[in-house]
Amino acid sequence: MDIVNTPKVLGLNGFGLEVPDIAVARKFYTAFGLQAEDRAEALLLRSPGRTNDEIVVVKGAKKRMHHISFYIPPGSQDAFAEKIQSYGLKTYDAAPPGGVRNGLWFQDPWGTWINLNPCLPQPTPQVLLPAFNLGGRADRVDVNLWQELNKKRPPLRIGHMLIFTPDWEAAEAFFSDVLGLRPVDRVVGKGSFMAAGEGVVDHHCFVLMKSSHRGLQHASFQVASFDDIGFGAWNMREAGYKEGFGPGRHAIASNLFQYFRDPWGSWVEYYADMDKITEKWKCRDWSALPYTWGPEWSPEFWSQQMNGNFEPA
Repeated sequence: MDIVNTPKVLGLNGFGLEVPDIAVARKFYTAFGLQAEDRAEALLLRSPGRTNDEIVVVKGAKKRMHHISFYIPPGSQDAFAEKIQSYGLKTYDAAPPGGVRNGLWFQDPWGTWINLNPCLPQPTPQVLLPAFNLGGRADRVDVNLWQELNKKRPPLRIGHMLIFTPDWEAAEAFFSDVLGLRPVDRVVGKGSFMAAGEGVVDHHCFVLMKSSHRGLQHASFQVASFDDIGFGAWNMREAGYKEGFGPGRHAIASNLFQYFRDPWGSWVEYYADMDKITEKWKCRDWSALPYTWGPEWSPEFWSQQMNGNFEPA
């Protein structure tokens, strides 16, 4: 890739979040399966085995998305800075208050801080799964699977996030032109799913959804299998977090899902079995339901609660 002429982000590194009580965030996200580390006045959260800080939590008066972080190729900072500055935006080598992360920083036209981290993404861990007797097959014989399943396997990595944004079409153009994210599917009149990287990649790592102002809708973490979604949901309920949505299988991207509402009104998701795509994938517009099977359809829930933007404008 010619990073000098066509700088492109490699994927989602993570995001930042302001919350009124960091202890509440620690309890919620560690129950979800993330590891926690304190640094200065920030809480750093990551999937076990990862070296990148997938979530940076700092104290704020109200819950608010603080920043978004993407991986960029090492050595591409100057090329990105030049491109960003050509849009009339300032770039910074130091993080804003609460940013913590290294790399290049700027604010997009809607005022959201964006961090570009010059680091290659860690590969997704490969997990050995048991044989399944599905589709009429008998691949597991004389084995008590229920005795052997790993009931405490944590998330593998952050996979994607969905943010609310005003004028999502202009936001799509900005993230595409400036950062090289690629629109791969759209929901008519509502939002855009965007992918990053080259070769075989996840269907999306970033989603823009129409709303009155910026805010975090959900962050999604990949797990290894449907059983890991089920055990994750079980563990969250045991920890007292019972407000969820799922399980089900999405339409766009086809992934299995289970959501849990966080203490501030947004969501966190376990997902597995997402569509993989290449540069051959064609972007299309869709108006279908957001899932192919799952809980009973409730327009009030989906539009007013599931997709409610509860962050201050």
